[in-house]
Amino acid sequence: MLTQEQIQAYQDEGYLKVEGLFSPEETEELGSEMIRIINEWGQETIGWHGPWRERYLNKEEQQSTKAVFLHNPHFYSSAWGRVLFHEGLTRCVQQLVAPCMQWHHTVLHAKPPTLGTPFPMHQDHPFYPHDGPGFIDCLLHLDDTPIESGCLQVVPGSHLGGPLEHITGAHTAPHLPTDKYHPDFIETVLVPAKAGDMIFFSYNMIHWSDCNRTGDWRKSVRFGFHDARLRPPNKKPEDPYNNIVVAGFKDKPEAA
Repeated sequence: MLTQEQIQAYQDEGYLKVEGLFSPEETEELGSEMIRIINEWGQETIGWHGPWRERYLNKEEQQSTKAVFLHNPHFYSSAWGRVLFHEGLTRCVQQLVAPCMQWHHTVLHAKPPTLGTPFPMHQDHPFYPHDGPGFIDCLLHLDDTPIESGCLQVVPGSHLGGPLEHITGAHTAPHLPTDKYHPDFIETVLVPAKAGDMIFFSYNMIHWSDCNRTGDWRKSVRFGFHDARLRPPNKKPEDPYNNIVVAGFKDKPEAA
C-alpha cells in the first residue's frame, strides 16, 4: 500500500518511484522472457526520428543511436500477460488515479549498450490523448538504470499545466519545441532506478532521457492505464470504448 505522503507527492510532482515493487524473482522471470522476445521478435532501429536529434546529438551520433521498441509483449509470453494484474501494480494505480482502471498499452523501450537512443523532452499525452488527466504511465525497470545508462529525467510539477503543443508530423515523433524545451533551458530531476523498481508518472508530465553510454542494456517496459471513464477525443459518447479492466468495476455511463 502506498502512504498518503507518496500519493500526495505524485499529485504534486507528477511522478513517484516505488522501489522493489516487483520482487527479484518476478523481475528475473520477466527479464528472461523479454530477452527471448527481443531475440525472436525484436528489431533494432535508430530510435525516434525528427529535427530534435540535431539538438540532442552531435552530427556523428545522429545516425548511429540504437533502440529496440516492441509493443504488447503479452502477445508472445504468458508471463507478460499475467503482469497486467500484478497486485502491487494494480493497487498503486488505483490509489494514484481511480478505483476502476483500464489498461491501454504495454511497450518495451530498450536502449542497447554503447549508444542507446535518447528521447527528447515531451509529454506522452500527444501519443494517446484522452479527455482528462487520469492517465498514468508505469515504467518497470528490468535492469539497473544508473544515470549513465540514460535514466528517466522529469520536470516536477509540469503535469499541472496540462497538455502542451508539440512538434508533430510524419517526419517526427511528437516532441516539445527544442528552442524552449531542452535540458539547456529547463532543469530536470534524474530518476535512476534498480531492477524491479517502477516509476509512475502522469502522461502530462514533461520528461526525457539521455543516451545509454554504458556497456549494459537498459530495458524498461511502460504500461499505460487510465481511469475507465476517460475516452479519446475522437470517440463519440455512444461508441463503446472497452479494454482490459485491471482493477475495479466499470460502471455503464448514464444516457445523455
